[in-house]
Amino acid sequence: MSVVLEPNNKVSPAENNGENGTELSELGIQQSNPKYKIDNVLQHFGTIGRFQVVLIILMSTIAALAAWRILFDLFAAKNNFDWTCTELGLEHNCTFVEGKMPCEVEQNKAIEDKLDGVGNGLYWEFNNTKFSIKSDIPLPCKEHAKFTFTSSIFFIGAFFGVAGFGRLSDMIGRRKTLLISLGLSVAQAWIIPFFKNIYVYLACRCLDGAAFGGYFLIGFVLEVEYAPPKYRNTIGTSLHFITSIGMASIAFWGYLFQDWTTYAIALAVPSSIMLPVCFFFTPESPRYCLSKGDDKQALSLLSKVAQVNKQEMPVNCELYEDVDTSASLVDVLKNPRLLRCGIINMFGWFMTSLVYYMLWFSAKNLAGSIYINALILGLAELPGRVFAFFAMEKLGRKVTFMASLAFASACVMISAYDNKTSRKVMYGFGKALSGSLWAVIYLYSSEMYPTKIRSLGSGIGSASARVAALLAPFISDALTLSPVIPYIAVGVVGFLCTVAFILVPETGGKDLPQTLSEFDNLFEKKEKKNPQV
Repeated sequence: MSVVLEPNNKVSPAENNGENGTELSELGIQQSNPKYKIDNVLQHFGTIGRFQVVLIILMSTIAALAAWRILFDLFAAKNNFDWTCTELGLEHNCTFVEGKMPCEVEQNKAIEDKLDGVGNGLYWEFNNTKFSIKSDIPLPCKEHAKFTFTSSIFFIGAFFGVAGFGRLSDMIGRRKTLLISLGLSVAQAWIIPFFKNIYVYLACRCLDGAAFGGYFLIGFVLEVEYAPPKYRNTIGTSLHFITSIGMASIAFWGYLFQDWTTYAIALAVPSSIMLPVCFFFTPESPRYCLSKGDDKQALSLLSKVAQVNKQEMPVNCELYEDVDTSASLVDVLKNPRLLRCGIINMFGWFMTSLVYYMLWFSAKNLAGSIYINALILGLAELPGRVFAFFAMEKLGRKVTFMASLAFASACVMISAYDNKTSRKVMYGFGKALSGSLWAVIYLYSSEMYPTKIRSLGSGIGSASARVAALLAPFISDALTLSPVIPYIAVGVVGFLCTVAFILVPETGGKDLPQTLSEFDNLFEKKEKKNPQV
């Protein structure tokens, strides 16, 4: 049975009509030279095929790698309580306190202040120095704050990475940008275990964060741009589901490789394998090619999708999009609606990250095994991802995000109540809801911006999330000074963000906007139906 798609309405009458003005489609005759939007062609294929499945597997593997890089310090920079005072240390009043690092004991810090030399290896020694960078890289006590900076500096790198690589992907393409950022991650991963210097370690963690800001965000955008409209939610949510599993699985890596150098090498191997795999199997985005005016390459990429999925391209298919080839950040500032949505979108990214990492970092004092705690914290996100998937299908992106953020903010505020049981329960619900927020905000952002600035817009939003991730450890530490105010403050700001999202449009079930004018169409109350296949 021949399938005829409704062509774009800007095709000339000569192409669409017969000699007497009769519609060829009415006569059952295939149009000779119709032009279609990319979403129409993807919809023509009908469903998710082998091409999209392979792409999902690739990007999901990258998502797991990203989760491991984010939590790398959880076990590389863990506390080492297995130490003893040396004979020289005992002569100078070195004191061992169970459950504390040497520099957490005031008497030991006084020794370094009084005498020359670094206490590690001189006044006290660790029974297994390679257990952690804190025991393997000797630092005087007054410089131990550098160890606590290792996680924060990752997000500093991510802040610049998401914006920089987002812009780069709009300039040179998704594929090249993904490979460059993934290559940067692989390079630093092999430097860390062999150059045991705190400054080298910090520099590598910063580069790791910058690289993460590239390959994770670009991988998500690439998945979405190849997804048929009605399957974007499925494909987008799958990536975040795998991220949560990756967060939980880091506990197994930490448990299997308790020597931090072996642990670092073990985590470098999967990334090194994925780099050549992505080189050979990662495609360029047809939407990017079309935005650059390369219609032939875009059509070739879609033909490849059809070939792999064992589908047929529409006969004599030509692609057509209203692409703003000059769209840039300046256009965001000039368009009031786009500027407003961009600011609110950044606010949403910020709150998603703040709630997520505040709960993560403030849970560091939970009793029990660090490995079991890490596993539970990662798995707690999975129900939220599942909820987001079904809620976005039924309620849309906007309502799902607002509901998740409102309830997550409530969980944070209730955590101010000083009860161990209720606080743990609220942390669990809050972690699940923050998982839902991540799933929605990535998809929502990728569907909101026009193609030319899609990666840039999502990158700027993601950069604001890294700012929140930087603040989260400090808010967590503030809980030791006031166990109430930080919870209340974060909850109130979360509710304000929820209200702000009333002003942004729904994007679910609509074509990805190619131009600024198509972005404005998102605000139309009546949603235009996609052409039927």
